[in-house]
Amino acid sequence: MNDELEVKYHQGNITPFWKKLPFFFLFPFSRMSPLIFMVCIVAASGLAGIALGAFGLIFKGFLVYLGLRYAFNVLELFAKGRFEGESVDHTLWGPEKRPAKLGLVITLFVVFGINFGNVMLDSRLAKDSRAQDVIIERYNKEHAAEIAQREEAMAAYKKHLADVQAAPTRAPKPAAYSGSGDEDSDAPESAAAAIAEAEAMLERAPEAGPSRSEILQGNTPTPGDPLWTRLQPVSFWLVMLVLSLLLPAAAIIIALEDKFFKALNPLNVVYLVQTMGSAYFVLWGFFLAIAGTRQMVLSAGSGWPAAVSFPLEMAVATYLGLVLFSIMGYALYQFHQELHLDVDVDFEDHRKAGGAEAIAKVGSARAAVMQAEPKDPLERKLQPLLAEGKIKEAIAEVKDFMRYDKLDPALNKRLHGLYVQQGDMPVILTHGQQWLTSLARAGQAKDVLAALRALQAIDPTYVIEDGDVILPAATAATQAHDAALTANLLRNFDKRFPKHKDTPAIYYLGAKLLSEQSRQHEKAAKILRAVLAHFPDHPVAGEAKTYLTVLESMLAKAPAAG
Repeated sequence: MNDELEVKYHQGNITPFWKKLPFFFLFPFSRMSPLIFMVCIVAASGLAGIALGAFGLIFKGFLVYLGLRYAFNVLELFAKGRFEGESVDHTLWGPEKRPAKLGLVITLFVVFGINFGNVMLDSRLAKDSRAQDVIIERYNKEHAAEIAQREEAMAAYKKHLADVQAAPTRAPKPAAYSGSGDEDSDAPESAAAAIAEAEAMLERAPEAGPSRSEILQGNTPTPGDPLWTRLQPVSFWLVMLVLSLLLPAAAIIIALEDKFFKALNPLNVVYLVQTMGSAYFVLWGFFLAIAGTRQMVLSAGSGWPAAVSFPLEMAVATYLGLVLFSIMGYALYQFHQELHLDVDVDFEDHRKAGGAEAIAKVGSARAAVMQAEPKDPLERKLQPLLAEGKIKEAIAEVKDFMRYDKLDPALNKRLHGLYVQQGDMPVILTHGQQWLTSLARAGQAKDVLAALRALQAIDPTYVIEDGDVILPAATAATQAHDAALTANLLRNFDKRFPKHKDTPAIYYLGAKLLSEQSRQHEKAAKILRAVLAHFPDHPVAGEAKTYLTVLESMLAKAPAAG
């Protein structure tokens, strides 16, 4: 099925959505309605951030609802082939439950992810000492000053306690009792006092820090903490990744059928994958990327004032929402035949209109088709023939238009294109001589060179047979700094086309080539003298004389320089 679809796309029915990203990302700015809508949303959110305070959160939810409502309308229009993305029938008022239903689906996804993540993290921390070490290490960094202060207090306490306990054995004997038989009578009393003081100090010992288990229990990361995300096991991400496959399918089901519980059915994913093939996974990737980008931008402004963060959040959310829903709508249109969806613009009209960009630019598929229709009578005859693959009939039509002027450059160019499309190389090369002559006669020297190169790309040995074509082709080649082609065109011109009117100009061009490319100034001067001697009245004589004067001046100075 996918191979057949790719063949259809290459035949020009419709370009796959993943190849049209610039169109989707520029769409909110390319049409007046979505642009005005975004400006209004941002302006309203800015005023709410300034004036409403805490109540602004409720108003923010209302603006998000309006944004989703408008995005669903864009999805509907794109799914029908109406890439102008705006409708006079659309209104932001009245009952509309789809935004709330999609919001509930996303909320369920987030709530499940948080709870499932908490369970998986607790399970890992219970078994993985390395994960525990990460939490302990962060705790130690965050409480480094407190831990250092506690350790200093403990060290001072231990030192003081040791001093108190050692006091009885180090206490000096009083001088009044020196030599007396009662010198040890108070020793038991002093020792008892030291012991009592030591016991009292033990009761006043500094509190020890929390244990490892207490640190882990009190500092387990919570959702929103980067460490919570970092410590999640691989199995958590695999489950969430598989579960996220439901999100695009849920959005599509809600958009098309407005059914909440059906949107939760995982079989929708199976059906869409079977229908859309790998395109569904591409759509899923864009869904996650855009949603993730939105969340990153919103997190970046979380600490800013409400008057700044509120408009920023709404601008990003609304813009990315329109981009995402336009992508989903286009994807549905791309596969509308397989999904059995009714559309307003079929693939044929889409092709005639010039694609989604052309429809969006002019405002409707019908207007784009009318604009794309050729105004030239010949093209109006050719387009239906070419659409049916009738190239021979198209060639006959062009030849019929050429019956009054076979050297019309535009008609010859069109005929050349048809011959190329037909793929008849001998006919292309034969007609090429007439094509070159028509361009030369019209004075289109650059086009002569382009045509010659196109013919030589088919046959590198291709030679111009009309002498009138040589000079314009050689002049254009010189201006294009293609010295090799210029020399090849000029070679043996006087022998191939004796007494041709362009001979003096050909000689002059050859002299310039010798001087400027080969540095053969003497030989070039000799040719110019011959031109002036034999063709003094030719229009090129003036230029030849001026150029010769310069060459002779250079040649006169050459010996002195040596």
